[in-house]
Amino acid sequence: MILLKKYHLLFVMILFAPIISGQDNFILKGEIKNNNGLPISNANIKVLNLKSGTVSNQKGEFKVTLKDQSKVTIEITHVNYKKISKSVNPKKDTIIKVKMKNKVLKTLEVEYKDPGSSPTEILPNINASKIALPSGNIEGLLSSVGYGVRQNNELSSGFSVRGGNFDENLIYVNGIEVYRPFLARSGQQEGLSFINPSMVENIVFSAGGFDAKYGDKLSSVLDISYREPVEFEANFSTSLLGAQLQFGDRPNSLINYNFGFRYRSNAYLLGTLDTKGEYQPQFMDIQGLINFNLNENLKLSIFGNTANNLFSVSPENRETNFGNINEALRFTVYYEGQENTQYRTYMGAISLKHRKNENLSLNYFISTFNTDETEYFDLLGEYRLDELERDLGSDQYGSVAYNRGVGSFLNHGRNQLKANVLNIYHTGDFVNNNQKTSWGIKLQGEQVQNKIKEWNYLDSSRFNSPRPLDSIGYQNPSNIQYQELELSKFIKATNEISSSRITGFAQHRYKFNKEKKTHFIHKNDSLTFIDTTFSSSSYFAATVGIRANYWSYNDQTVLSPRINFKWRPAFFKYEDGKIVRKNLTLKLAAGFYYQPPFYRAARNLNGELNPLIRAQKSIHFVAGGDLIFKMWERKFKAGTEIYYKVLDDIIPYEIENVRVNYYGENLAKGFARGIDLKINGEFVKGIQSYASLSWLQTKENLINDFYYTYFNANGEKIIPGFTIDQNATDSTINEPGLIPRPTDQRVSFSMFFQDQMPNDWDTEKVKWSTMKVNINVLFGSRLPYGPPGDQRYSDTLRSNFYKRIDIGFSKDLINSETDKSKFKEKSILNGIQSMWISFEVFNLLDISNTTNYTWIRDASGRQYSIPSFLTSRRLNIKLVARF
Repeated sequence: MILLKKYHLLFVMILFAPIISGQDNFILKGEIKNNNGLPISNANIKVLNLKSGTVSNQKGEFKVTLKDQSKVTIEITHVNYKKISKSVNPKKDTIIKVKMKNKVLKTLEVEYKDPGSSPTEILPNINASKIALPSGNIEGLLSSVGYGVRQNNELSSGFSVRGGNFDENLIYVNGIEVYRPFLARSGQQEGLSFINPSMVENIVFSAGGFDAKYGDKLSSVLDISYREPVEFEANFSTSLLGAQLQFGDRPNSLINYNFGFRYRSNAYLLGTLDTKGEYQPQFMDIQGLINFNLNENLKLSIFGNTANNLFSVSPENRETNFGNINEALRFTVYYEGQENTQYRTYMGAISLKHRKNENLSLNYFISTFNTDETEYFDLLGEYRLDELERDLGSDQYGSVAYNRGVGSFLNHGRNQLKANVLNIYHTGDFVNNNQKTSWGIKLQGEQVQNKIKEWNYLDSSRFNSPRPLDSIGYQNPSNIQYQELELSKFIKATNEISSSRITGFAQHRYKFNKEKKTHFIHKNDSLTFIDTTFSSSSYFAATVGIRANYWSYNDQTVLSPRINFKWRPAFFKYEDGKIVRKNLTLKLAAGFYYQPPFYRAARNLNGELNPLIRAQKSIHFVAGGDLIFKMWERKFKAGTEIYYKVLDDIIPYEIENVRVNYYGENLAKGFARGIDLKINGEFVKGIQSYASLSWLQTKENLINDFYYTYFNANGEKIIPGFTIDQNATDSTINEPGLIPRPTDQRVSFSMFFQDQMPNDWDTEKVKWSTMKVNINVLFGSRLPYGPPGDQRYSDTLRSNFYKRIDIGFSKDLINSETDKSKFKEKSILNGIQSMWISFEVFNLLDISNTTNYTWIRDASGRQYSIPSFLTSRRLNIKLVARF
């Protein structure tokens, strides 16, 4: 029996031998790594067809046995990485290499900010390191890519929008409102912009008519979102103006971080100013964003910033030529003294974003801002004013012909400011099909301490101005009348404000489609005729909202209703042999925009606080549209917006370089109106360029603003320093009415243009396609200005045109096509994704642009305005590397 069983077993084996031999086993080996080239252990490998699998070891290696089949699917999963499915044909032993990407919790990723129906747009995130900009700031490109933005100082990150000053712009970073230094008097003192361009992901901008969810300012919104890396990244750049480093990573699905460090010194640029001396600017900051994805619906974010902007200068001399061919003048100053400013700022924020379900999102924020600013200066200047030789045929042409006078001034300042702002706020969104309801409430506490001690003494043409009484003829000194030394400017104050604000908003957006029959007729020539009817839909979106703000300092509550619409009409055209929809969007917005004062707006020119100050008001009316069209077989986008703003309860101000000095009272009414045009597209194939053109008019009428005009016995108008007979016998009262606001720059144009050498120019020796060029062009018409003081009606003079061209040439040293096999195995160059070097020319045409005016007065009372010019032509070299 046993023998029989053995034969039976042998018989079965022989019978099924062909089948067994047809199912040979093969070995599939693999190696799993992440994007950084590091091995991934404990990854699950599953053979779906055979329902078998294994786990990768510490080296990221695995091995599975497969049977000969036409095709099997391998599925690789890991808790921290995205799932990968791979199909293989196991005909023989095989080795595969797999790279897994970090898992992204998509429910909490911010990839796109919906601008809604308001005139708010998502701007292109242009890499600032590739552009020839003296400031290196994102704000430097707003005038080209945004509506209605004007910039007139390359040393400053400040900008004005549609007739407003910089303080009227809302700036957010990751939902947190940010501030710039309060004491900054000039662009060279200002330091680094808060926004680190290397960390930016999204840029949202509105020049007016924005939603109620944004804060309480009169002009614009700039909303910045920092990037959340999905894999390791690093950017490094260095130039003659400083260096910066950014790095970020997502080590696992639970955490990601983004850090940036910047150091900048403008000493190289400041060497081109008229005022020569020892400049020592040192600006640096560190920013960090850490996100914890606690689960698919809950994210905790921590953001921090610390900045130290230090500026010191010991001026030596200044020589400024100004005037025209009829009156060419030279202002020469020799200085003694020093100026030191320091701005230390700190910001921290914690946010929790909770997605309750597909419809409801809740956000909670706590943020704090602290600034400690000092401004100390003692400057003695001995100056002379000379008239230059104007005769073109003279050997002394351009040299000093004669002296008009000499004088001196002494400026002294000891100013300190400390401010703390604490915010606790909540926002929420509820989405239901085509409707979205948003709300928010914020509690804000503020504490500002400001000590001001500042005075100017002017000895004009060796006469004190104001001039003291003569003491000639006194025999006994004790009988001489006591006279105080009169200063041309004196401010001394100690101010402190502790206040709180409560703000809230609610808004509802509704989107809907309207279907209609479209009758389309097209006749191009005798061969093309179309007459058809079809159904199409127009798309509408409307947002209605209201905002409330209460400030305890003046006990005022303001309400701001706002409404806007967006419409995409069903218009069609015949293009490339088919009927296509025109990509046209029309927008309309209106609303009330209040701006309750912050500390500086509540302080007048004498340093005194006004507890009765009220919120400024602006009523916006905005209409516009965008059209995407084809030109040269490439897509372009053209847009336009027209606007009118009614201004009420305005606080008048004067602009001193970049500082806004307020009158501290609601003294004016006014308006702003204009039109903005812009276009962007591939003027050069494959590369985007941008251009914008704007016209603006803004005026204001001050309450009880009047002055007298005096006449002598001959009926001549008395002008100090000019009229011979200065004895007044008659006068008239004048009411100026509407006068231009300090930002009334009628016309502005900006263009950012990029070009690249074509690929077909490449040769074996020279890769021409790795060479690029970019040009940034700015033009602004004349701005109003006038002598110092609170007489706004006298600010009717106009400064020079602002004209500037910056150009940059770059050469790729390493890019995606670089053969890295020529590098050594352990060379750092193997880890560089791209690297380029740039040669930049700032102020290519070497145009002297004016930022401010220095006023002097001679003994006869005549005043002279001496222009302070900005930087002239400078060359810069920059190296950028991306890892």
